[in-house]
Amino acid sequence: MTDPQDGGRAPSPPLPALVSRQAPLPRTEPAVTGTAVPSPPAPPESPPDETLSPEAAAMVTAGLADNTTRAYIRHWATFTRWCELTGRTPLPATRETLAEYVHHLTGTTTQYGRPPAPASIDAMLSCVQSAHKLAGLDCDPRLARMALRAYRKQRAAHPDPALRHRVRRAPEIDVNALRAMITAIGDAADAGRIHPLRAERDQLVLVLGFAMMGRRSEVAALDIEDLTFTPRGLVINVLRSKTDQDAVGSEVVLKHGRRPQTDPVALLRTWVARLADAEPPITGGPLLRGIDKHGRLGGTPGYAAPGPNTGRIDDETLNEIVRDAAIRAELDNAAAHTFHGLRAGAATSAAEAGAAPSTIQEHGRWTSLAMVFRYWRRGSAWANNALDDVGL
Repeated sequence: MTDPQDGGRAPSPPLPALVSRQAPLPRTEPAVTGTAVPSPPAPPESPPDETLSPEAAAMVTAGLADNTTRAYIRHWATFTRWCELTGRTPLPATRETLAEYVHHLTGTTTQYGRPPAPASIDAMLSCVQSAHKLAGLDCDPRLARMALRAYRKQRAAHPDPALRHRVRRAPEIDVNALRAMITAIGDAADAGRIHPLRAERDQLVLVLGFAMMGRRSEVAALDIEDLTFTPRGLVINVLRSKTDQDAVGSEVVLKHGRRPQTDPVALLRTWVARLADAEPPITGGPLLRGIDKHGRLGGTPGYAAPGPNTGRIDDETLNEIVRDAAIRAELDNAAAHTFHGLRAGAATSAAEAGAAPSTIQEHGRWTSLAMVFRYWRRGSAWANNALDDVGL
């Protein structure tokens, strides 16, 4: 596994089309033989009160989550291209245009190759609706949503198993799987297959992701300054997360684990000390860093890996760390494991251990109980199954 270069991805370009008012695009009329077709009139200029400078548009765009921005750029470009090819107006789009676009996406030939999953089409519609809201325009998605509902039903009962839609979930990683992965990483280091420093970092990534019920973006963004060690454990300051786009921040309290190999507080203390002993010493900045094949840390002189040497681990590397450990531990369906499996597995394990849904919600920084109840029901079903005392 190769560490993609730290420092994260370059910032996405602004979305001026999503934050500025546009006049409808002129439709192309067929030419009549012998008759001159007049040029369409130039669209009227927006009054000053409705004009947004490129700088202001970029600032508005920056208010969106980075992942959302990247997805919206992709979805909006696809939608506007389809409108161009079919002679329709993307902004403002009529409800008929939106319904026709959904019908197009569910066909056998689309810009995406095979028909996208219903959730992908839902995300595309959300992108178009957001574009209208940001531009101060009305958007009626009801016809498109009805078409999408019909598509969901069609995909759920599709005769071809390859096209039959199922919600895909990354395998959950419970404590037993976590320990197996940590042991496998240690064995690989002992056998000389990976550098010991990388093994130490990868083990920390697994335990920290599980203990925090962390999202990739949250864990990758952690700095050393975000850690506060106390006599009772550790407080982690999460400056921003997917559900905290206003960057209000939240705190995650971690207590000592029962076993040294899965004690998040002890592992973090050791890792911070390891960074402080580096040459030059690292006492601030990114907590989780890339490690090259020579064991050099990202952000230090001589670090040899592609990309800018900024130090911060890429959040996609977190997925690779989990997948690599799952394969080493020979877990079932190992290649399908992702970092999200740590978050989901921790929530389910907490429910199985008797934690209240509200406690899981707060620890994992979910905004509502709807998603938490999925994990809670699954965990509580194992801990207190309806057929436990039936005697099967």
